[in-house]
Amino acid sequence: MTMENSSNVDQPSKWKLPILIAGFVIVVALVFYFVFEGTKNDITILNAGEKIEAKTHAATVGEALDETGIKLGAHDSVSPSKNTKIKDGMEINFSKASQVSITDNGNETKVWSTKATVKDLLKDENITTRPHDVVNVALDTKIKDGLNVKIDRAIKLVLQNGAKKEQVWSTKANVGDLLSEKNIKLQKDDRVSPAKHTALKEDMAILVTYVDKKAEEKTEKIHFDTVYKNDSSLEKGETKVLSAGKQGSKKVKYEIVLENGKEKSRKRISEAVVAKSEDKVVARGTKEAQVIAVNNPSKQKASTSRAESSQASSKVSSASSAAPSTSGGKTFTMESTAYTGGGTTATGINLSANPGMKVVAVDPSVIPLGSKVWVEGYGVAVAGDTGGAIKGNIVDVYFPDHGSCVNWGRRTVTVRVL
Repeated sequence: MTMENSSNVDQPSKWKLPILIAGFVIVVALVFYFVFEGTKNDITILNAGEKIEAKTHAATVGEALDETGIKLGAHDSVSPSKNTKIKDGMEINFSKASQVSITDNGNETKVWSTKATVKDLLKDENITTRPHDVVNVALDTKIKDGLNVKIDRAIKLVLQNGAKKEQVWSTKANVGDLLSEKNIKLQKDDRVSPAKHTALKEDMAILVTYVDKKAEEKTEKIHFDTVYKNDSSLEKGETKVLSAGKQGSKKVKYEIVLENGKEKSRKRISEAVVAKSEDKVVARGTKEAQVIAVNNPSKQKASTSRAESSQASSKVSSASSAAPSTSGGKTFTMESTAYTGGGTTATGINLSANPGMKVVAVDPSVIPLGSKVWVEGYGVAVAGDTGGAIKGNIVDVYFPDHGSCVNWGRRTVTVRVL
């Protein structure tokens, strides 16, 4: 009994030492843990907007990033730099670089950037855009690896769109693309210059012409002709209207081409006579007048009388075209022309009221105004008018119609002052 009791008393004492050792180790470990943790530096890492709070024994910024699993690439941005020594409370800014393609007006460049948006990227690359330039992505687009930024540069052009002229900007390649951009649609007959396939260049002028065609119908006059008939009952130089003549009419259709609303050309495409014209018929005297010489002792003046009875009048509208057999005046060889139109002569004769009166225009320095003259082929007339072109030996005979003037033409005649 005494021996069993002694064994039970010694048993607890054999576990006491291991327990004490274990407890000591734990205490030491805890002390080391708390000492180790207590000596770590507190740092904050800002990564693409994410905030990471960390404790570290790392000596440098680069080592601290490695501890947190952030691999620093050659183009990545870190501030402070990776070799900066860690300090307690330090804030580290890290930005991962992305490779971006920038195509500026067809020229492509690949760049690495840590900027947040396209706007910041372009600014960082010293690339400026104008209001009319076109960027394929919004300027506030977030930068990411593989992003393609394309810039189309606008050029200044002058667009003459019909009657409207304006300065425009465009990033399009050719004239046809510009028309589509400006919603300009050409019809079959419309034109554009230069042609649609022409490449656009700075300050180029583009002309758009709108062409319209329309038909127009008008009633037009048909002028009558003057026909002359010889009449032996009238003396030479005399005329008589047998038929006044009548204008006709016709319907004429035109095709009219308008460019930008203004008439460019018109083409007669058809016509139909509505009423025929009637010729003016004029009798022209062929009868030779008989000339009787009468002596006047006081003045020795010759006078003419026709075989038929005629009134003693100052008017000479029915005088003979044959030369008088006697004359007290001068005789000239002159160039002769003809005129018409009525009106009042330089001496006051109203030709409109007396269309059949025989009147000639002369140079007053050669034949005095008011003289009675005989003109070969015309007859006896009054030198009652002048003219700017009537200088020297020229006589201009008057007819009441244009046809007679054309028939007279220009000729050499004998003129005698009576």
